[in-house]
Amino acid sequence: MHRQWIEGGTVHGSVIQAQEIRAVHLGAERPLYAVDAFPLTRPALPPAWVRQQPARLLDARYALVDFTGRHDELARLAAWRDGPDQVSALLVHGPGGQGKSRTAAQFARSSHARGWRVLQARHATAGLLSPALPLSGRTEGDAPVLMVVDYAERWPTADLIELLLDAVRQGGRVRVLLVARPRGTWWQHLVHRLGDFDIPVADLGLPGLSDDADVAPQTLFRTARDCFARALGVPDVDAVGPPDGLASDPEYHQVLAVHMAALAAVDAHRRHREAPDGAAAVSAYLLARERAHWESLHGNARVRITPDAFGQTVYTAAMTSALSHREALGVLTRIAVGSGEHADQILKDHALSYPATDGNAGGTVLEPLYPDRLAEDFLALSVTGHGTDGFPPDPWALDAPRRLLDGEPLPCLRRVLATLVATAARWPHVRAAQLEPLLRERPELGVAAGGATLAALSDIEGLDPDVLEAIETHLPEGAHTDLNSGAAALAQRLADRRLTRTHDPEEQARTLNALAQRQSHAGLHDQALKSGQRAMAIRRGMHAARTDAPEPSFAAVLGDVGVYLAKDGQFADALAASGQAVRLLRRLVDEQPGRHGDELALALSNHAADLATAGRWEEALHSVHEAVQIRRRLVGTAEERRAVHPPTARHAAVPAAHPPASAPQPPVPAAHPPAPAPPAPGDAQQAQQAPLAAALANLAICLAQAGRREEACAAALEAVQIRRGLARANPHTHEPALATALVNLSRRLTRVARHAEAHRAAAEAVAVLRGLAEGGSVTFDEDLAAALMNLGACLAPLGATTEVCRVLQEAVTVRRRLAARLPRQFEPALAAALQSLALESFRTGSRGRAGAAWDEAVELRRRFAAAGGDGERSDLAGLLRTIAWMHLVERWELPRALAAIEEAVGLLWWLAPTSDEHADQLAQGVDTHALLLTAVGRTDEAVEARRRLKSFRSGDPTPGGPTPGDPTPGGPTPGGPTPGGPTPGGPTPGGPTSGGAGVAFIGVYPPPR
Repeated sequence: MHRQWIEGGTVHGSVIQAQEIRAVHLGAERPLYAVDAFPLTRPALPPAWVRQQPARLLDARYALVDFTGRHDELARLAAWRDGPDQVSALLVHGPGGQGKSRTAAQFARSSHARGWRVLQARHATAGLLSPALPLSGRTEGDAPVLMVVDYAERWPTADLIELLLDAVRQGGRVRVLLVARPRGTWWQHLVHRLGDFDIPVADLGLPGLSDDADVAPQTLFRTARDCFARALGVPDVDAVGPPDGLASDPEYHQVLAVHMAALAAVDAHRRHREAPDGAAAVSAYLLARERAHWESLHGNARVRITPDAFGQTVYTAAMTSALSHREALGVLTRIAVGSGEHADQILKDHALSYPATDGNAGGTVLEPLYPDRLAEDFLALSVTGHGTDGFPPDPWALDAPRRLLDGEPLPCLRRVLATLVATAARWPHVRAAQLEPLLRERPELGVAAGGATLAALSDIEGLDPDVLEAIETHLPEGAHTDLNSGAAALAQRLADRRLTRTHDPEEQARTLNALAQRQSHAGLHDQALKSGQRAMAIRRGMHAARTDAPEPSFAAVLGDVGVYLAKDGQFADALAASGQAVRLLRRLVDEQPGRHGDELALALSNHAADLATAGRWEEALHSVHEAVQIRRRLVGTAEERRAVHPPTARHAAVPAAHPPASAPQPPVPAAHPPAPAPPAPGDAQQAQQAPLAAALANLAICLAQAGRREEACAAALEAVQIRRGLARANPHTHEPALATALVNLSRRLTRVARHAEAHRAAAEAVAVLRGLAEGGSVTFDEDLAAALMNLGACLAPLGATTEVCRVLQEAVTVRRRLAARLPRQFEPALAAALQSLALESFRTGSRGRAGAAWDEAVELRRRFAAAGGDGERSDLAGLLRTIAWMHLVERWELPRALAAIEEAVGLLWWLAPTSDEHADQLAQGVDTHALLLTAVGRTDEAVEARRRLKSFRSGDPTPGGPTPGDPTPGGPTPGGPTPGGPTPGGPTPGGPTSGGAGVAFIGVYPPPR
């Protein structure tokens, strides 16, 4: 799918592709983000307005203070922008008030001056983006695009990755500038998730003033003072000096803090008052000026609401940010703003002083106070305990966040929690009086906040660890696309605490193992392996010392580390670890009948995956068959318990702000009536059904490898039925496994010629994976490419050649992007996809597309052959034979075909003595060569070619091809082995293949312990 970035457009979860877009109504899928032109000009500020509300001068949109310093940072940004990458992303990060927005705006203006089209993206939760909002706007030729994304840390991970994927889909040069406060686990997780794509990422931290040699705080103060004096019409401000602590107080190491101090000093000089001293006092002064404005409006009867009600409305807006009128009415009612006026009147009065930034074109109200740091200070100063003179707290505010979050979850729930967490990080009394009590009462809110906010929460100094312990109990046990980064940060914080509080090796090992699993879910595989190995070392020591440590724990951590080793590519060590785990657990099961079955089944499944990776299929079949038998017994036991003890209703958790956007999943018809779909399982039953489905899928693969195809189909179908039921109940966790099960079912059905059923299963798998990949789960992109290849293979027997080409072209596009970043890993799969696309394109008459794809595939295969061994040379020869045969059959470009077959036969003359298979390939190649020679009138050479082959078969060791010294075209470039392309055995070689190395065995991830 292609999502074109056009100004004034809203990008949705489901889009259409069009050209010359003017006004297109998109369906009811949820909006993701809006695209607008970046504001390059500074809006005007009426002098009377800013004298009444001087804090307006701090809003970065007005860029009132001349931009100063940041020469090194702007140079680095320019170098990134002008780099050779087609698409890249860069994160600018730093604490609130560090000057990130001003730096981004300065860079945006300079980029526009150099011919770049500058856009900005606003997430759906940052304002009103209706699902029915028309997508309209304008495009601007082929200019390179700079997309600016502020508050990137507040985006759900899935939606942020979706924007970055959309950057790739634009087709031209694109730079995505992310602006965020923290660069923590959420960023590490994002970088890992983007690692499967050709999206280079980097980050740039803005240093504080104490670290910026270009700008002294005193210079920055004077510059800001003079700019504010001009805006406020204040002459003779040379005598206005900086606060005493400007050089020493850490609060003034941020640009905004210095600007705020300068503004307060100028305004106090204008009003003949003493300037405030200290960052907190400066905020209190500027906020008192806001309150004086509200009092003036009320005293002059310009607004009906009282100053107290006005302040409460400003407090609410700071928490929620802009909302639709309907949403804002509900919020004001919920939070009980203290005024006798109707909520609609409150919104109208508030908008007089805080109008919508877009002139209300988007229909939003409750525009917050800017800048964010000042709004957070207002929240903090409204709560008792701040210790700052001159700003009395409002008792109403103490319980306001709890009231705001009571009842049905708000659309702005994530923003409210993110703002509260950011405020508590700087104001300890907010942490103690509001955040901690709220999360003690409702720890599930820590999960509902999303991964980035959860990570920021985990980093707050002084936060009661018991609060984090409570939040941890509400995290999903397995992986979760939106929570993995925050869960890993939380696990690290708690692990650090737990490891220092105990000397019990059992507890230490359990803590490290849980941490390793969270790190693995977040894609931090190197950290996961280190944590897992630390846990294994503890367990091994306990086991060797013959303490009272239970052996199942040692076996369990062995199995877990085996999984981490396999993910890290250390397959031999993984096989050794999983094998040792199986041996230990088998002995325990023998010694203690009726116990440890779950652990043994898990170990057997993981060991079977490692055996299959090593090519030991018979042993893998035996291992996974035993795992299935154990799992069936365990599921039966869980169902019996469920019947005797029905599950009780659980407290409803706060739902995620953004449900997964995936297409409905049609059932896969079967020749015989399928078993009824399983009901939504209880916890114990679900805990057994998921691993049973994985074991069944693995069993199907092994059965197929053994030639027992009908049994393989039955096992694969049962796995799909279980996975579909689980995915309905918990799509975040089970949709990826459902897609894998559907792909394997389609392959099994294809092997027994049930092509229509295979096609439907393959199409459903693609739909699920497309939803995951386009929803932000970029780790599934290669899975999507493989599923597309599989769908093409399932469509080919049905004669849908045009659709096959479309599907294969999409697979090639994905794999080319992956191969650009990780050539050794993905170029073999790209070559296989290109071969299949070329073959099907040639069949449909698209000769130009076929030729281009074949040329690219041949170049790749030549590089593999130059750097590899006999397998790579055989693959190249197979591809060349396919090209030659297809051209011969169609009598198309016979000279090209002749060159291809001569290169193939030259390779096969040297490979033929190594195996009977290569000898047969040589015979087929020589036959094709002779036919082509005859077709171009070179009959004598055709006779001679057949004679040489006959002589070779009779025992003549002299090859008939080129000498070993003849170079293979293409220089030696590193490349990995890959299976060969279609082998011509008749008029039309076989249909497209998946390009995988045989069948992929499904690893089983260890459950939490």
